Amino acid sequence: MQALKFSESGGLVYDGNHEKPIAAADEALIKVFRAGVCSTDLEILKGYVPGYNHILGHEFVGVVEACASRPDIEGKRVVGEINCPCSGAQTHPDPIFQRNHSPGRTVLGIIGKNGTMAEYMTLPVDNLYVVPQQITDKEACFAEPLAAACRIAEQQVVQKGDKVAVIGDGKLGLLVAQALIVQGQTELVHFGKHEHKLSLVQGGSWELVDESTSSRHAQEFDVVIEASGSSKGITLASAISRPMGTIILKSTCSAVNDPDMPLWSNIANDVVVNEKRLQGSRLCVGACVPFKRTI
Repeated sequence: MQALKFSESGGLVYDGNHEKPIAAADEALIKVFRAGVCSTDLEILKGYVPGYNHILGHEFVGVVEACASRPDIEGKRVVGEINCPCSGAQTHPDPIFQRNHSPGRTVLGIIGKNGTMAEYMTLPVDNLYVVPQQITDKEACFAEPLAAACRIAEQQVVQKGDKVAVIGDGKLGLLVAQALIVQGQTELVHFGKHEHKLSLVQGGSWELVDESTSSRHAQEFDVVIEASGSSKGITLASAISRPMGTIILKSTCSAVNDPDMPLWSNIANDVVVNEKRLQGSRLCVGACVPFKRTI
């Protein structure tokens, strides 16, 4: 099959004769119709995952070509969660911990498991969701990043009535802002660098970031969601979040060759002195309401 691979030693390589994967007993073999390019994929190319040597990609829609344990889903279009629990690992009593943080897990296209940028891939059948007929392939490919956006609501950090800022107008930032607005978060300001992107979000308000943004909105917001994928984003989030407010770190970024990496002592001092809360928010990747709601 065809595949797009990356390794630190060999770089980004197109392989036109990669071995087609064989599904394990608990997995399905999936023919990929469409694969999305995530900022995480671009960060991997910069060295975000040391020692990476896999097929890239974790956003996809495809059709189940074979599934020994669930023949009823063969021929069905599917999307899927990206975390794959280690076989035989002890089950954690917290289902969210189990799905997001179980020891030994692999992560599709990121840690220990080949990804979606190939003609075929495998994924545990428990990770799969059948796509309704009325959803197009193009739309379905957004299921995983939209689930990531919905993870914020699942964490119940943002409360109704909070004044919220979202930083970043890439795919994830746009989806985070739109998901929060749909869920009733009307006091939301979306910050980014591109007017044509910010205007895609329906509802809320937006502003272009410039040199005066930090001072104009100093300590203004109850919750600031950093989804820019840029190291400058955390500096802005620190500046515009109020004392005893919350900063949600939604995106990851590579520190390799980044001259703008913030001085973390300044961030730490701000968090301590102003008693702010730092909340990480990763992908919503489990058999839970947010992923089903995404579809």
